[in-house]
Amino acid sequence: MAGLKVLDAADLIRDAYANDLGDRVQTAIDIRGVQAYFLKDGTLVIPGTNEFSDWFDFNLRFGNVDVQGHGFEVVPGDSGTLWHGGFLEHAQIVYTFAKGLRPKFIVGHSLGAASAQIVGASLAVPSIAFASPKTCRSRQRMPGEGWVLNICRIDDAVCHVPPSFLGFRTIGSHYWLTPPEADADEDHRIHNYKELLRLARVKERVPTEWPR
Repeated sequence: MAGLKVLDAADLIRDAYANDLGDRVQTAIDIRGVQAYFLKDGTLVIPGTNEFSDWFDFNLRFGNVDVQGHGFEVVPGDSGTLWHGGFLEHAQIVYTFAKGLRPKFIVGHSLGAASAQIVGASLAVPSIAFASPKTCRSRQRMPGEGWVLNICRIDDAVCHVPPSFLGFRTIGSHYWLTPPEADADEDHRIHNYKELLRLARVKERVPTEWPR
């Protein structure tokens, strides 16, 4: 199958944050703070938050529930895999929306990247996750992981939580982007990911489309 270009996927996230997906959208949800857009071409787009500060101000709250209530709690999914409770709760809403639509691709950023990992692996759909947090607490590779591509900046704090020393990890392939210098104010925003993805040194080692 033809792959989705990684830069095109980043553009979809940008447009979702800007409310600029327009007539490309076939159907969408906005439930308890969970947004997802199913496009007419079969792509499922799951934004999260574009600012690192908002990730902690908003994404550590889920709906009307303070996700500090989840803390680093893990809960089993249907397959028995242990997931971070807050990320799984978000992903279950997206999964319910997506499973009947049969997406061709899934794209997510930030909290949306957490759902892209879980939903993409569960549905065995090619998924690109930008600024991915660690969703899973299991050393065992789960079925469907091969469908998921994670792209993270080394200076993006969201990509390092929950911490690895507690056993958390991302699922799927994982590529780290190294900027010329760290920028604590900009490292989580999708346009800063795009700037690095355009660099020749990055294109040499990071997939330019997915699946390859």
